Amino acid sequence: MACIKLRNPSIPKSTKGWLLVDDLGLPRFWATVWADVPKANMGLTTRGHHLYAVERFYQATDRQFGLGALDRMLSELDMPSLESALSSFLASLRNDGRLRGINNNQAWGSAKSFVADTVSHLSASSADDYGKIHSRLIRLDRLYSQVSPARPKPPAAIRALPATVVEDIYEIFSPTSPRNPFRTKALQWRNYLMFLLMLHLGLRRGEIAILPADAIKSDFDIATGGEKFWLNVAESPYEDEDSRFNAPSLKTAHSRRQLPLTEEIVSVSDILLGNYRHGAPHSYLFGSQHGKALSLRSIHRVFEVANEHLSPSAKKALAARNKLGITAHDLRHTCAVFRLGRYVSLGDELDLATEKLRIFFGWSPSSPMPRHYARAYFESSSADMWNETYDRLVTTLRSLSGKDQ
Repeated sequence: MACIKLRNPSIPKSTKGWLLVDDLGLPRFWATVWADVPKANMGLTTRGHHLYAVERFYQATDRQFGLGALDRMLSELDMPSLESALSSFLASLRNDGRLRGINNNQAWGSAKSFVADTVSHLSASSADDYGKIHSRLIRLDRLYSQVSPARPKPPAAIRALPATVVEDIYEIFSPTSPRNPFRTKALQWRNYLMFLLMLHLGLRRGEIAILPADAIKSDFDIATGGEKFWLNVAESPYEDEDSRFNAPSLKTAHSRRQLPLTEEIVSVSDILLGNYRHGAPHSYLFGSQHGKALSLRSIHRVFEVANEHLSPSAKKALAARNKLGITAHDLRHTCAVFRLGRYVSLGDELDLATEKLRIFFGWSPSSPMPRHYARAYFESSSADMWNETYDRLVTTLRSLSGKDQ
């Protein structure tokens, strides 16, 4: 029993990715249907996380009810047995959480969603079945919606990095700075471009890692009479040749987007491509020192090095927020809070501003993230964040951008 990854070039693109198989190497039938039909828009990484959790549910059900029991229960729409299987899985997750000190809420959510989605899909073809099953689904939802394997922790507060930290990390990443800790000019310009894309455009690590070398596009701008540039964020066109073990991917289909670029970012990209990327044996924008496409772990390591060279004042500012260092996602948070503030300051109502934020950052229509940033915006305002410190942050980011977009 395992979660395996299909990558053969001969396989249709729609069926590539993670797959659950049993002891005989055969696909878990309803898990495969679930991942490919109701969850077809999941990104590759998200699909892997959900299927790993569902595999735990399959294994727990196999142990208690016999091999293949879960697919049989689903095929027969055996609701009493499914309720029993879910109850047993919930108990096992709680025990596992207590013993190992971990939170199994995500695994529980995936298992519950898998059963509900699959049962709805199966019963929809028959009006008689649907009426009976629908009432059981409502009962299931009421029974399990308020329970979880562990008490959920409140989400961490979303906050932009302090201005002093932004200034400090900008100096660390700048290739012209004597504080830059990266050994070669190639690494310095590579890391500088990654840093700018994360800070100004809010790109995720996975999105950085799958950018092709020609991700930056341009066209004539009739309005200005000059050239305009943008970044294409999309699925990797070179997925079949990606040799990375944990190959990155877009988080969801909604993550596809086109983002306007500043002249500074375009210039930095030109320097990297024109001077330090000749003869790369892969098709990605960012590569390792060894000529391979850059891994997520390598991106994480870049920030570990940057954290080792933070100034005392930056470390003090982070410590005040119970942080030991910065992460790639901190730059995404900073970008989002700043952009929301800009949209509002330019006259957008908050609803329109959050919708713009949703599109810019590639969140799905059901994602709660824009509301989290809106809450952060209001909390910042009520905490008198519109003071000199915040103004310095805005000034810093605008100066880095070169001009407003």
